[in-house]
Amino acid sequence: MRCNARLSKEKKRAQGVCIRACSKKIQLAEVQLQADPTNAEVRDILSDAQEKLVDVFQSSVERNQHLSSSSWLRYGDTCSKAFFDFHCIGKKKIFFRELETEEGIIGGQSDLALYVSGFYARLYTSDATAPGTREAQEECWKSVPVKVSPAMNERLIQDLSLKDITEAIRALPKGSAPGHDGIPMEFFQEFEVEITPTLLHACLAMLRTGATSPFINKGIITLIPKSGDRAKLNNWIPITFLGSLYKILAKTLASRLHMELTEIIKSNQTGFVEGRSVLDNVFMAQEGLGWAEEATRIWCFSSWILRKLLIE
Repeated sequence: MRCNARLSKEKKRAQGVCIRACSKKIQLAEVQLQADPTNAEVRDILSDAQEKLVDVFQSSVERNQHLSSSSWLRYGDTCSKAFFDFHCIGKKKIFFRELETEEGIIGGQSDLALYVSGFYARLYTSDATAPGTREAQEECWKSVPVKVSPAMNERLIQDLSLKDITEAIRALPKGSAPGHDGIPMEFFQEFEVEITPTLLHACLAMLRTGATSPFINKGIITLIPKSGDRAKLNNWIPITFLGSLYKILAKTLASRLHMELTEIIKSNQTGFVEGRSVLDNVFMAQEGLGWAEEATRIWCFSSWILRKLLIE
């Protein structure tokens, strides 16, 4: 892997050198042709440099297309850094300075911040005091089939250990945006030995009491535009940047659940489970269509032979 990365960097460096050399030749030839348009030798140099530059750009485009295809086959539409990098190439940051609301158009930084925070607070706050809410929740849970066995439950509710916290810290990606605490994940990975016991104590306290502090649940919301009128807040997608401690605790619990997922989730659900891919169902559907077409041809051929024999 390191050898391939080194070769890729060397190839990019060589392409950059070639592009700069061709660009200088083209600029020099254009200046010389302005002074003497009939110079055939300079025209040949210009033509060769332009052709070489086109070849370099074409090879770069083909390589990028190959990398995009291989990245899609590897990551698919999972929520990964590769997915967001692919979709954010060449895009500029978009800001809005006013919004259309039910009460009219509002502007100004403070008024916009107040309206946006209130909008998403109402949107993501459940009204647990509404009549019939608790009864509806209990009825819903009764209809859910029980798939977690007592043995699974024992494994899931075991206390966390230093190993669980350490593995969660190491598994979290580097380079991700920190939350409101401003602490990147590289800090925890660098001081893993010193900080892991404190994190374990905090996580155990939250799990045993069933309560977390507002500081841990706090997040920074950024908005990404959808298609449609960007003056309306409904056409913006909110993404929340959470704090590092929240990420570590969530990753620890997700790893604990991951051990039992294959026993709980049916094999025909191929998405959002490690080791499975959404493309599995696509390939299966294509194979099924091919088998159906082949079976139809065989059935038609067999019926034609049978009809031929009955007629004769």
